[in-house]
Amino acid sequence: MGRVFRVGFCGAGGIVRDNHLPALEARPDRYAVAGFYDVAAEASRKMAGTQYTAYATYADMLADPALDIVVIATRPLSTHLPAAREALAAGKHVVLEKPMASTARECDELIALARRQGRVLTVHHNRRLDLDFLALQEVIRQGKLGEVRLIENRVDGGYGGDFVDWGVHLVDQSLRLNRSPLREVSATFCQPAAGIGDCGFGETLFRFAEPPVVLLAMMPRPQEFLLNGTPAATRFYAAGTAAACVQRVIEDPRDLMNATQNFDKARPDYAVPSYLEIRRKEYYDFLYGSLAEGQPLLVRPEEARNAIRALELMELSARENRAVAATDMLQ
Repeated sequence: MGRVFRVGFCGAGGIVRDNHLPALEARPDRYAVAGFYDVAAEASRKMAGTQYTAYATYADMLADPALDIVVIATRPLSTHLPAAREALAAGKHVVLEKPMASTARECDELIALARRQGRVLTVHHNRRLDLDFLALQEVIRQGKLGEVRLIENRVDGGYGGDFVDWGVHLVDQSLRLNRSPLREVSATFCQPAAGIGDCGFGETLFRFAEPPVVLLAMMPRPQEFLLNGTPAATRFYAAGTAAACVQRVIEDPRDLMNATQNFDKARPDYAVPSYLEIRRKEYYDFLYGSLAEGQPLLVRPEEARNAIRALELMELSARENRAVAATDMLQ
């Protein structure tokens, strides 16, 4: 049996209850949950129940010598920097719930501190493992589209047009779809003066040093969708020199209709692609591989930092109603 890492949570809200905690509890051979700290003491006690520890203070949790990892899932976003700073200084590995921090400068501070401390710092960009995102990447890898020129990465609905919430997933995915340096950002939001956290719906065009351009969009979902049942929603369009394709939302490998690959120049193939039949690794499987076996991180902190910098550029572009150069992006 390999090493078991003990995990403490800073924050005891819904994302911890519904996502992080079940994932860790499902891997008892790799992780052991120690307990919770939340500024709302009752939230800590409720989450801990009789099984885990409800720490009275954050300092108490960080002082636990048996604790290896701190998962920080707190609001508002401004709390990420001080909480992560304290955890790294205490010698703990840190997993930050997305977004990483409020600004690229804050991210740079945490990256530098993690390096000095020799600790792992990563961000919970779990949407990198969405089946529809993996399916699109596989279609591109197989060369079925030729040289890809345009990708549209869209979500209908999101969380009310907050690009710091669902939108940061779109940004992270878009920067993964084109690994060449980002050169230019052009964004339009409903409320550009309100800031990226309350800007309303909108879209952004990323231009890179090499094709493809990537358009990311978060638009309202029509009310009739909610009344009549949600139809198969398009998540990605991709067009290349040889073909174009539509990739629908895939919530489960058994979702045969949405797993169908639809191309403009070929009849649909109703066989489930082989790469969707295999149970994929989850976020905490990748993290364990990094901590215990020295494998590369699924989400390097520099990548998560670049998503924050891209959000800053999007905000500037929308506010000034112009395209802006993609400066200060880490390569």
